Amino acid sequence: MQKDKGIKKDVKYLSTDKMYKVQNHKADKMKMFSLGLVLMSMLVGLISAIFIKNSVNFKQKRDALEYREQGKANYTVYLKDNDFYETKYLPSGMQYVANLINTINAKFNYEIHSDEDINYNYTYKIIGQLQITDPNDTNKVIYSKDYNLVDPVIVDNKTNNLVINVDANIDYAKFNGYVNSYKSQYGISASSKLVVTMYVNATGKYKKSVDTLDANNKLQITIPLSEQTIGIAINTDDIHKSEVLTAKAPLINNLPIFICGLSILGVAILILVVGLKLYREYVKRNIYTITVNKILKEYDRLIVNGSVTVDEASYANKVQPETFTEMVDAAQNLNAPILYYNVIPGEKCFFVIIKGDTLYKFRLTKAYLDRQELEKN
Repeated sequence: MQKDKGIKKDVKYLSTDKMYKVQNHKADKMKMFSLGLVLMSMLVGLISAIFIKNSVNFKQKRDALEYREQGKANYTVYLKDNDFYETKYLPSGMQYVANLINTINAKFNYEIHSDEDINYNYTYKIIGQLQITDPNDTNKVIYSKDYNLVDPVIVDNKTNNLVINVDANIDYAKFNGYVNSYKSQYGISASSKLVVTMYVNATGKYKKSVDTLDANNKLQITIPLSEQTIGIAINTDDIHKSEVLTAKAPLINNLPIFICGLSILGVAILILVVGLKLYREYVKRNIYTITVNKILKEYDRLIVNGSVTVDEASYANKVQPETFTEMVDAAQNLNAPILYYNVIPGEKCFFVIIKGDTLYKFRLTKAYLDRQELEKN
């Protein structure tokens, strides 16, 4: 919009009925206040979100009880009467003369420890599996048979220290003789061994947990057969592990902070509602201002706002176009600027074209625009 380069002054327009003193345009305070409230509600809402986030547990579960599993396999070799060894038995980890072995005592220990009681249902058993295999490929089994060295044991118990200590006395001479007889009868060369395995299955329920303790383990040793000397192998590693039973996590872990966060959120919503309501009121009440600003921006090249005095009574011909588009057409056809007069700020303005003794005047009022908006809605 073209502007006077000198000091801006109030513009006077002398109409046929009265003279209006035009004031300079000022920023709409209601708009700024309503937008300020919206921004404030966003800030308060952010603070509320921080409070609520810090008071709510987003994890579905929490640790309820830790338990520790331990397990170990071992053995002791008991000897026949002989002239060489002063003791009746030998510890694990040695090489043994097969003909001197009387029995082998396989020892298995399995434990579960926790700080609080768990309701257990557990079972254990010891199986000895005799295997005769191809001497060149031990994975190729020629003969296999299972022996219950310890029959299945089932126990229900409530404790924080589950301890199972069980031994299996193995008649080495019996199994060794059985294999030698098999090989002799069928005239084969074969490898053989007795695999001794303790199976433990335990389930446990802790009163505060949502899941169940479920432990399935085995401990195992292998005893070679039909050999002059043997080395007994402990096949499984010692068990050392920890697990955790979980419980449902409370949704709110800090009630005071949560209530404070909700209160702040309520304030944020209230501020937002007030801000939006004021802004809607601003839009509703200022359809006039919006329309005028749109005209001034869109037709900036044609409109002049400066220090001019116009006396409507001094013009013989007066034309009042019905639309502003007609004013634009007239300005372009007459090659004359459109003079803008802000008659009553926020209420009424005139757009005027002067050409010779003819005055073109387009009147725009808030009352007219409000009525149009109401009819449209």
